Amino acid sequence: MITSETVAGPLGRFANRLKREILTNVTPVRWAADGKHEERRRNWAPHLPPLDLAQAGLVSTLQRQGVRIGPLDDLAIPTTDALKPALDRLVAPLAALPTGGASTLRPSTDDLLADLSLWQWGLQDRMLDIVENYLGVPARYYGADVRREIGNNQTVGVRRWHRDAEDRRTVKILVWLNDVDDQGGPYAYIPLAETLYAVDRLHYVAGFVDDARVADMVPAGAVTAATGPKWTAVVADNCRLLHRATPPIARDRFSVTFTWSSRTPMKTEVAPDYTPDQARRIRSGLSGRQLACLPPALARG
Repeated sequence: MITSETVAGPLGRFANRLKREILTNVTPVRWAADGKHEERRRNWAPHLPPLDLAQAGLVSTLQRQGVRIGPLDDLAIPTTDALKPALDRLVAPLAALPTGGASTLRPSTDDLLADLSLWQWGLQDRMLDIVENYLGVPARYYGADVRREIGNNQTVGVRRWHRDAEDRRTVKILVWLNDVDDQGGPYAYIPLAETLYAVDRLHYVAGFVDDARVADMVPAGAVTAATGPKWTAVVADNCRLLHRATPPIARDRFSVTFTWSSRTPMKTEVAPDYTPDQARRIRSGLSGRQLACLPPALARG
């Protein structure tokens, strides 16, 4: 199996798709890989952290539906009061950047790491407890991705229907940094039962699916858009749901996404492009548990 975390570019995409095709279509390989994964889950089950009622309810919702939408504060992560101003400080400079014809803009890595309460929010114990119980194994955390989606009505990249291919299960938390309505580029998803039907009919493995093909498989009324005010949080397993970022039309959309997978993901991830100083800043003040959740390239040094 491909395990290197430094594969990138066309070769990396080809390797990931080949890996997914083999795991999906070669039955003995799939059985072996699934068996190893289930063994890891069984071995880790006695070590899963206990949850309170709110945490357990969220995990149950993700298991049944694959998604939960609500206020960010409902997650009750202790450092959220520090997270919000850190994110607010990024929005205005990001909004002032010229688009240069791009559909998506991001702040610089230095700007993203200026306040570590942003990047390290996803490493809080309460958050890791939720993620670990949903995944059933120890988590890997990939940090924060702040984005400005330009309101150009262009259906490109993740604005097309797809399922994420990182792993068997993932957790992503997408937070609106401005009010998002139907014209503002909401996250859209197809409920789990309808997703499974469409995936089966499409013989879907990975990649993007045209709107017309999805429309042939899924009733229009089944598509759900996660609109909401600033600080709405979409907690989703995008490896299980067909979803997309709806192309924004009337205005730009600002968001942050936090991502977790298992430590043995199915997709070979590109090593994070952090300088040694940036990596040291990310690691500063972290506990042993938190350090163990970092991608290997970040955890070293």
